[in-house]
Amino acid sequence: MVTLAAVEGGGTTFVCAIAKDTASNIVDRVSFPTTTPEETLGKCRAWLLARSFDALGIATFGPVDPTPGSETYGHITATPKKAWRHSDVVGALTEGLNVPFGFDTDVNAPALAEYRASVRDGEALSSVAYATVGTGIGVGLVVNGGCVHGLLHPEAGHICVPRLAGDAYEGHNPSLDCANWCEVEAMAASGALAARAGLKDSAGLKDLPDDDAVWDAAAHYLAAMCANLVLTVSPQRIVLSGGVMLRASLFPKIRAKMVKMLNGYIPPLDAQAACSVVVKSRWGNNAGIVGALTLAEDALGAAPAPKADLLLPLLACAAGAALAALLRR
Repeated sequence: MVTLAAVEGGGTTFVCAIAKDTASNIVDRVSFPTTTPEETLGKCRAWLLARSFDALGIATFGPVDPTPGSETYGHITATPKKAWRHSDVVGALTEGLNVPFGFDTDVNAPALAEYRASVRDGEALSSVAYATVGTGIGVGLVVNGGCVHGLLHPEAGHICVPRLAGDAYEGHNPSLDCANWCEVEAMAASGALAARAGLKDSAGLKDLPDDDAVWDAAAHYLAAMCANLVLTVSPQRIVLSGGVMLRASLFPKIRAKMVKMLNGYIPPLDAQAACSVVVKSRWGNNAGIVGALTLAEDALGAAPAPKADLLLPLLACAAGAALAALLRR
């Protein structure tokens, strides 16, 4: 019996888990609040050292350096979380461990897991996008069976898109300088939605009715993100997960708005097809840790993963401009 271990590092919580034989067969898990690197990684390391396993998968928020051999491989780099900038996550978690390990972002890893599960189910997929919508918005990509890195790794949660007509909201902590445009994360992550609704924090979002204007705004910006993914990467599946996407009524709104924005330009993607393209994760909010455990599978050699280090045209304003051209038609 193969024992897999994993650490999923999120902006608010780090999750550690043990699985038997397959990534989805989780038999033990724990979570720790994301505080300082020293405290959080120390707790994760202590938990791991108290257990026996054959391989380790590490998936964390970014940006990160995913390039083996780089001096900063396994580090978190230019994150908005200042205390975590330049943190050596891989070094802190693997020091002294004599097991193979895999490392990627907390969105590339679940994208890989979703792709693998779909292939096992007999679906003829070569590409999957996975987006988590919560404290931040992150997008992972699998193309031709492998996680995309290229210049760094996908950061499509930060693409700039057209403003929703009549939307006066300025945005919540934008990372980019998108003059006259809107950065998706700044407009539709949980903090932005809470601010729109006049809530003191995002915990109150669950009490808003489905017809609240906040959800129409979220659907617009997330649909624009999905449309840009379709135009730049052409994924056969876009999996949406994270705390915000627990609001099930968002899915039909996002699909409908995405199809309208694309304006028939992508013939295979009509209203009916959109239902099987834009979907929820099969693992719900466990998708991230299942993804990290999938990296452990790869590290052990249970499921070799070809690289897809492609220089994809995911430059924020370029992608937004492509969508704007369609909207002007």
